[in-house]
Amino acid sequence: MNTRSKQEDKELDQLERLIRETPMEVDLVNRTMNKFESTRYTKQPESFRTSKNKRQKVMMITASAAMIFSLIFISSLVSPTLAATIKQVPVLSSIFKLAGDLGLQTADEKGLSTKLNTSATHDDFTLNVSEVVYDGTRVSIAIERPHKEDEKETLMERINNIELLINDAPVKSIGIVMKPGKDNDSAIIELSDLRNQGGSPFPEQFDLTVSATIAGIQGPFKIDIPVNKIENYLTLQPNVSREYKNIHFSVEKVEFTPITTGLTTRVVLTDNSIFTLPLLTMGVDIFDDQGHKLKLIGGDGWNATNGNIHISDRRFQPFESIPKTITLKPYIHLFDEKEMWVYQMNENGDPKIQYIPELEVTLPINLQK
Repeated sequence: MNTRSKQEDKELDQLERLIRETPMEVDLVNRTMNKFESTRYTKQPESFRTSKNKRQKVMMITASAAMIFSLIFISSLVSPTLAATIKQVPVLSSIFKLAGDLGLQTADEKGLSTKLNTSATHDDFTLNVSEVVYDGTRVSIAIERPHKEDEKETLMERINNIELLINDAPVKSIGIVMKPGKDNDSAIIELSDLRNQGGSPFPEQFDLTVSATIAGIQGPFKIDIPVNKIENYLTLQPNVSREYKNIHFSVEKVEFTPITTGLTTRVVLTDNSIFTLPLLTMGVDIFDDQGHKLKLIGGDGWNATNGNIHISDRRFQPFESIPKTITLKPYIHLFDEKEMWVYQMNENGDPKIQYIPELEVTLPINLQK
């Protein structure tokens, strides 16, 4: 027999409508309804019945700002049993957790990132910084906006310009990159220093100011966030080189962190020619001792003389565990013979590459720093 009161039915209808109308990464509707039904007709333990104050506190679900404020408002309307049910709904994962970057996912899971809730608001538009991590190879910043049903452009499309300051001074980096977040309302800003190109590294700790302009909004959004470097696990400077024809390829540094595998290489054209296709887009793949290839997540290049020397910093996903050896395989892209800058594509829709086996390097890994 259903002994639910009309008031409780009304509360359930309100909650179900709220959850269904809020964008979420997982479907919590049936889970919440079923959980309430099961707890409604099951005898509560004594500790549950006597914890009246705890039952009346509603856990805020962080699917979006709209959900947060709606649940705070609803908490004063629902019954203690329904409030306790809401409290058991899992909190949704962070931007780092769902962005598709194994290193950032690891940072979130292992508690290496700094959780933030710092925001700026102009003209009813709020920009929020929710998470940051710095491992020495890259600084990653998670940004987001509250979800709106009528919003057609993604957050990345709305951002016109980003400027960064470190300790109130303009940041000196290879470049600022913006990557997709977990959905259209989020994004990830990344930057790397110039330490491998003759510049200064970022400090171990610093205050980072993010200044962003949003299309249709007057004035920049300025947000100050603290940044702390996590410990690097291992850095190698192997001083190993290979030569093939007019190409001198050397490995200057390999960095292993829980978040990133960093690779710095130098290519010199020994005949003093300048870089042209296909050498202009030369890449390197990293394989472990079992033949597994790391996924490339970003990279920057710097031409020291605007001619025959090219230094590259590449960032790959981290190793789950550091292997006994790694193999670096330089390659060139294959381009269309009739149209410049058009890649030849394979059956999977990816650009075709050709390895240069004469430049291949295998490095033993010494686990002592």
